[in-house]
Amino acid sequence: MLDQGVRVFGRRVATGVSAPWCTDPLTGREWPAHQPWWRIDIRSEARLSDVKHTWEAARHRDLVVLARAARVDPAGPWLDGLAGLLRSWCEQSPPEQGVNWYSSLELALRAVAWNQILALVGERLPRDTVTAMERLLLASARHLVVELPYTVSSMRNNHMLGDALGLILLSRMFPTARGARWWARTGERMFSAQLRRHMAPDGRMVEDSLSYHRFVLEMLIVRVLLGGAPSSVPVDLRAASLHLARLGVFDGDIPQYGDWDEGRVLASSGDPLDVAGSVALGLALSGERLPTAWYADFDELAWYAPTPSLEAPPGALASVARSPRSGATTSGGIALIDRGPWRVWFKVDSGPSHGHADLTSIFVTHGGRWLIADPGTGTYNGPLEVRNGLRTSAAHPVRRPEGRDQLVPHRAFRWLNTARGHLGPPLTLPDRTIVFGWHDAYARGECPLRVGRAVVVAEQYVAVVEFADPPGVARSWSMTIPLHPDAALKNGTLVAGGSKVDLFGLDGSDVVRGRSAPFAGWHSRTYGRWEPATWITVESRGDSLVWGLGTVPGPRPEPGALDGFRFEVTWSDTTASLAVTDLASGDVHHVRAPQ
Repeated sequence: MLDQGVRVFGRRVATGVSAPWCTDPLTGREWPAHQPWWRIDIRSEARLSDVKHTWEAARHRDLVVLARAARVDPAGPWLDGLAGLLRSWCEQSPPEQGVNWYSSLELALRAVAWNQILALVGERLPRDTVTAMERLLLASARHLVVELPYTVSSMRNNHMLGDALGLILLSRMFPTARGARWWARTGERMFSAQLRRHMAPDGRMVEDSLSYHRFVLEMLIVRVLLGGAPSSVPVDLRAASLHLARLGVFDGDIPQYGDWDEGRVLASSGDPLDVAGSVALGLALSGERLPTAWYADFDELAWYAPTPSLEAPPGALASVARSPRSGATTSGGIALIDRGPWRVWFKVDSGPSHGHADLTSIFVTHGGRWLIADPGTGTYNGPLEVRNGLRTSAAHPVRRPEGRDQLVPHRAFRWLNTARGHLGPPLTLPDRTIVFGWHDAYARGECPLRVGRAVVVAEQYVAVVEFADPPGVARSWSMTIPLHPDAALKNGTLVAGGSKVDLFGLDGSDVVRGRSAPFAGWHSRTYGRWEPATWITVESRGDSLVWGLGTVPGPRPEPGALDGFRFEVTWSDTTASLAVTDLASGDVHHVRAPQ
C-alpha cells in the first residue's frame, strides 16, 4: 500500500499516499481543499467528478490494515508509513474544510477506522499525531450533532444508523468530553429507532441491496463489539447473517442484487467483493461455533472475533449457515435452488431503498460458471443513462408488458412506483424442484395486470414458465437476459469455460453487446466500471411462455406444459396459486403464494 496506494473500487490510487487527500482518483484533479464543505458542488453537472471515489479512499480502512501490519511486524516500515499518512490527513483536512467533511456518514466511518488504529498502535504513534487525531475526532462529534436535523429528517436508512453509531463510538472514546453523555443517549435512541424500521424478522432489510445489507450488518457487528448493545441488536445481527448464509455466501459468488459500491465498516485485506467474512463474523458474534479454519480464511474473524475455544462439530453449520446442495431454500423473498450442475436464484420481492427493478429475476450458474448474471450498478453520480441503464427492468431477466418498467426511475436513486412480490414455498419432487412467485409492479395504469413465474430446475435443464393476470391485457412482452461477461452465445448455445448449455423457447431473440446509445449490453463487476456483456433481448405476444436453458426431454415445451407436467395459476384478489399436474399419474401439487 505504501508504494501502490489505497484501494478504491478494485484498483490502487494515489489519493492520500502520493497525492493530497482531496485528490479525485478519476481525474487526478483536486477538490477545493480550503473551502467550507457546504460551498463545494458535488451534485450538479458542473461538479469535479463522482465524489464517492475520493470518499472511498478517505474512509481509511486500508490504514487499519497498515496498523495491523505495524502490530504484527513492529520492525517493519509500516508504523512510519502509517504515521505519515495520518499526519498528512490532519494537516490537509481541518474541521469543516474540504469535501471529506461533506457527509456525516463518512466522518462516522472514519471514526470507526481511527478507533481501531489507536487501539492497535496508538501508544507507538507520535504524540502530536495522536493529539491531532483526537482533535479531529471531537470535531467529527460536533459535526454529527449539528447535522442531526438533516439526518433524522432525510436519511432514514443506513446513513442514520451510521451517524448514530458514530455518536455512540465517540462517546466511548471521549467519555469526559462535554456532551459525551448526550451523544451516547441520542446515538442509542437513533440507532434503535432506525433498526426497528430497517429490519424484518426474516433478516432482510429495507435496503434491497446485497452491498448495503453487508454494510448495515457490519454496523451491527461494531455495535455488538462496543458492548452494552440492546438485546435487539444481536438478534437482528443473527437474522441478517443467516439471511445471507441461506443465499449461499459460503458456497461461492451470489448475485450482485441492488446497488453495489463496496461499502464497508470493517477493514479487511481480502477481496472486497466477498461478503462471506462479514457473515461468518456475524454468526460468530451471535454464538455460532464455526470451523477453526475459518479464522485463518477470513480477516474479519481473525481480527474481530474471540478465538474459539472449541472446534465446531462436523455438520454443525448445515442447518444455519450452509445452503443445501440439492433442493431449495428461501429467505427474504429470494429462493436459491441447487440441483445437479445448476444453481439458480429467483428474486421475487423488492425493497424501498437501493434496489433495482428486478422482481422475479433469475440468475443462473452451471458447473460453478455464471451464465445469466445480475448486470451490477455502474455508477450513482455518473451519466444518468448508465445509472438507469443498469438498474431498470430493461437490464434484468424480467418480463415487461409493452416494454414498461416495473418501478420507473426518477433521478439517480428514486423510483416513481413501488411494488411487492410474493414467493411461495419450494416444491421439491424426486426429479425436479419448482418455485413460484408473482408481483404487482404492473397493477397500475390503464391496463393493470399481475405477473407470475414458475421456475423448474431439473438435472438437465432450468425452465421458466410465465403467467399473467388477466390474460391478453398486454399485446406484447419484452425481456432482457443479461449474460455474464465471461459467457458467450454461439449458435443458440451459452458457453462459459467448460459449460455449454442450449437455450430454448426464445425464438426470434436479438443480441446486443456494448452499445452506448441507448445504453445496453454491459456488466459492472464493481462500482464505477463497466464492460461489454451479451444481453439477449426477446419480444413475444403470448401470455404463457416457456423458456430456459439446457435440454428438456420429450416433446418441445409449449405454453403451460413442460416435460410431462402442466402448470396452471389460479388468481384471487390477494393470492396466486400454482397447480402442477403430473400428466402421467394425474397427481396434482399446489404452491400458494399469498400476499
